[in-house]
Order: sequence, then structure tokens, then C-alpha cells
Amino acid sequence: MKKEEIEHLLGDHGTPCVSIIVPAHHISVDRRTDPRTLFNAAVVAKEMLIKNYRGATFLADVNKKIDDAVEQEDYIHTVNGIGIYVSPSVSQTVQFSIPVKEKVIIGHSFDSRDLLCELDSLHEYLVLAMSRKYIRLYKGTGAHLEEIKDGAFPFIYEETFEYSRPSLASSFGENTLKGGEIDKSELVEIRMQEFIRHADAACAKYLTGSLPLIISGDAKALSDYMEVTKHSGKVTGKVPGSYFDAGKQLAQLACQVFEDKKQENKKQLIARAREFVGKRLIAEGMEEVQRAALDGLGLNLLVEKDFVHTAQALKGGFEISDNGNAADLIIRSVMAKQGEVTFMEPGSLKEFNGIALMLRYNDR
Repeated sequence: MKKEEIEHLLGDHGTPCVSIIVPAHHISVDRRTDPRTLFNAAVVAKEMLIKNYRGATFLADVNKKIDDAVEQEDYIHTVNGIGIYVSPSVSQTVQFSIPVKEKVIIGHSFDSRDLLCELDSLHEYLVLAMSRKYIRLYKGTGAHLEEIKDGAFPFIYEETFEYSRPSLASSFGENTLKGGEIDKSELVEIRMQEFIRHADAACAKYLTGSLPLIISGDAKALSDYMEVTKHSGKVTGKVPGSYFDAGKQLAQLACQVFEDKKQENKKQLIARAREFVGKRLIAEGMEEVQRAALDGLGLNLLVEKDFVHTAQALKGGFEISDNGNAADLIIRSVMAKQGEVTFMEPGSLKEFNGIALMLRYNDR
């Protein structure tokens, strides 16, 4: 799933917008139940449509889109969840890499929480992988790496210098080198630093905006890079070791480094939210948060990934709603007014009852 496709779904405001979301299993035995779970969720969705839109001209078309999506779903290659999004103008299936819960939502827009969390998981970054022979640059999206090959990268190290064994100085013993002469190991080290310096300079055109950089290599390469780089402020983390023949492993390690940094940033945001409490620059509780969000006061909304304010339980275990989750409406409102939204781990905002909005200023 590409970011553009998720953003397209988030921008659709047709009526009705049907969101059907179910978890998927990794183990083949358990995976056999996934088609039945999705089928049951689709039945629930169609029953809700008939109840609320009986006689509508679009009803048959929307129901057919749901049936087609269920029939065409690829259950073998699913990761953590399946999402079907259908409206009079849209029919899209999403393979979720994040954990999801069963739910059916019908409203004036698609249920945004899981889409936004999936979008958040598709973080972009660069990985500069260094060795004594090559320096390669990768563009990372989530746990996927794609090597950049554009003429500048990869860098290939070639020993273009000629080396003559240093002569010994006669006046300082037989193992003393003549003044000014450089041993081959020193010369190789100088050349390696220049090799890394040139690669670092070539990274400049890719390190645009807030795109972070992760560096990989042995301890000496990592040390040399930090010594010569002009982009130290962009370095988010390091992956020790050489993974030139293990691209998938490098992708997983780089993604984990990035995730660890994100978790560290989230802890800092919670600490900042506590400071905002003392300054009376935070809204807590659904009513207060919603009012501040609609007034355009939201600077940064912190909300637990599984936070739900209104939902009804239907037999079969699905969370259903005809109007969407009130928390999702707040999320959309904050984003529409140029505020930031940060999804936190379940339970991490217990002191704020699952949701808190840091304010630009207090007009109360």
C-alpha cells in the first residue's frame, strides 16, 4: 500500500463510506478462519446499509463492490489485517502491516484511525551502508529498502594511488621511518575518510526536509563518518555491521532503529504534555478536546492507537457505528487546521484518559 493510496482514501467524503476491517493470522491453521471473519463483517456492513439507506439508488452498486472485494481478497499474503473501503466512488483494499481489530464503520468519510496508523508506519528515511569497498544509499519506507542507483551511488572504492615502501632513516635506528613519509596503513585510512567524505557530500541532495538518515557499517566506518559528515544533525541512528548480502536483515534492523527513535520521541512528548498541564495549555477529556480542536487551538493531539469513545457492540464481536468514532472526527479536525497528530501506545496516556490536546494558546 502506497502513501498516496491511503491519502486518497482519507480524502474521500462520499456517502456512505463503508469501512470493513478485520485482523489476519500468520499461522496457516488460524488463517483458514480469515475468509469467514471477513465474510461475516461484510454481512454486517450490508445489513447496516439496508437499514439506513433502503431504496437508495447507490445501494446495489455499493453492496456489489463489497461482495467483489471479499471474493477477490488474497488471504495468503496478508500481514496483520485486511481493510475494505467502499463508497459510491471508491473501492479499495488495504493490507495492514499494523495490528487491527474487527470493526465495521459507516459514515460520511472512511474510518481514519487504522489508515493513519498505517500511514505513520510507512515512515521514510535513508540508509547509508558503508564497507571498505562500497558505499550504498537506500531509500527506506517502513521495513522496505530500495537501493538508489542514479550515477552518484553506489560509491566504489578504488586504490588509485601507487605505494612504495617507506625507506628507513639511518640516524634513528633501523626501524625508524624518514621524516614526512606515511605508512601504507595511514595512507589507506586517509583515503577511506575521503571516500566517506565524498559519499556524504553526495547525500546532500537526498536529505531534504526532515528526512532522517541511518548509517550502517563496522565500528571504524561509523566513527569515520561521524568525524567527517556535514549531516550529523540528520543521523537518527546506527546499525553496526555489514549487511551487503543481507538486504532484508538490514531493512529490519534499520526499521527497528527508526522505531526506537520514535518511541523515544513519544516519551518526550508525554513529558512535554505534563509541562503543558502546568501552563494550562492542554485540553483533556473528550468534550474539552473536541471543543479546542474545532476552535483550531490544537498544536499536537496525542491519542492512544486503540482509543474509542463511541461504539456499539454487535453479536459477532464487531465494533459498529453509523457515524464513525468521535475520536476520529477530532483527529481529522486537528489535521485540517494544521495541527499534528501522534498515535501513542495503548495505556501510555492513562493519566490523560487516552487522549490529550496540546494547545497553541489558551483562550478560555
